[in-house]
Amino acid sequence: MILNVLTDDIYIFLNVLELFPREVCVMGNLEEIIRSLGGEIIEVGRPVIRVSQAVEATGASPRQIIKSMVVISKEGPLLVIVDGESKISMKKLKKLFGKVRLASSDEVKELTGFEIGGVPPVGVPLRTIVDPRVLENDYVIGGGGRIDRLCKLDPRKIVEYQRAEVIDVRED
Repeated sequence: MILNVLTDDIYIFLNVLELFPREVCVMGNLEEIIRSLGGEIIEVGRPVIRVSQAVEATGASPRQIIKSMVVISKEGPLLVIVDGESKISMKKLKKLFGKVRLASSDEVKELTGFEIGGVPPVGVPLRTIVDPRVLENDYVIGGGGRIDRLCKLDPRKIVEYQRAEVIDVRED
């Protein structure tokens, strides 16, 4: 997969398959990845794209729900994961990664293979940042690859599988 990355005002092209192991880039085996990590897929049967909808569908608290968001930075695209009560601090990300912005829906699809609202916390071929507050949970619930399903995982397994960096990136 070739993608464009904004760096200052110039686009550069990266081959994602050269940056990440092949097994991470194969989107078709998301269920297999989740199960291999001791997690589960939750078939909701209706669209779930907001934290409140995930809380209603699962009975989990907002802190147990995670948001997997794609951010375009000067250093390249990022998958940033925060808990459902938090917002991503673009100011903190800018200090760490230079110029940043949220990815458009088309960019999210191109970079991850998933639609906004369905982006899972694992199996995504992007540098991953997890806010430490996510790790305060025994399990978290996030996107399951489609907007009508979720996944339930131990957040430490997300960090391990994605080789994620644990960095405070939520608004204070």
